[in-house]
Amino acid sequence: MIGSIFVTGPAGTGKSTFCSSLKEWMISNDYDAAVVNLDPGSEFTPYDPEIDIREIISLSQIMSEFNLGPNGAQVVASDLMLEHLEELEKSLKELDDYYVIFDTPGQIELFSFRPGSPILVDRLSSGKAVIAFLADAVLSSSPSGYISQKMLYGSVLSRFYKPMLYVLNKIDLISDDDLHNIESWEKSPDLLYDAFMDEKHEMLKDYYAGVIRTFSEANITGKMYPVSSRDLIGFEDIYAQMSLFFLGGSDTDTAYRDD
Repeated sequence: MIGSIFVTGPAGTGKSTFCSSLKEWMISNDYDAAVVNLDPGSEFTPYDPEIDIREIISLSQIMSEFNLGPNGAQVVASDLMLEHLEELEKSLKELDDYYVIFDTPGQIELFSFRPGSPILVDRLSSGKAVIAFLADAVLSSSPSGYISQKMLYGSVLSRFYKPMLYVLNKIDLISDDDLHNIESWEKSPDLLYDAFMDEKHEMLKDYYAGVIRTFSEANITGKMYPVSSRDLIGFEDIYAQMSLFFLGGSDTDTAYRDD
């Protein structure tokens, strides 16, 4: 593969739709792209995956074999993927000239916080991976919602030693003013703190002053990619970053040069 992007984020942020739209945008711009579904519990995907974990791991079979409910079976299924790495790697060899988009489980903890996930990413991507964290634009429209998603993004960042993109999805559901506010919070910790205090969080001001300061110091804020998966807006910026990571911004200079 040329490179891979693993799409994660909280449930309901539109990960599968984002994967479908990214593939559609790339193909329409003459880039070869494929989607791999890594969610064994998904009942529907808005794309036809080139590789589908549901053909390898059966959630209903796990529930029956281990006497588990749906949530417990999802955890076991996530861990079982490590036992099928060779099979997945073999299938991926057929996508040598493709950008590969990995759609991860709907519940973020099933991918981002399982012990074997960093190994999974390294093996499936051959070390050529970027992680896209999807945040919900509607939730991000309030300072507290924005901060909560940034804290989760920071948690995911600490789990993977990979380039990460903070993608603000569903911008078609918010106003231009809301988007402007979110972009201003991304650039200015002071504006974020003032907006947060306007929500009447006086008792938490000292704690969150430190949290917001840490965002800036740890580079958790500063760069965001607004996207509408519905309207195919913003995907040129996502691809530009993928090209930069994997090809150095050109077809000859690679950022992931083999030894």
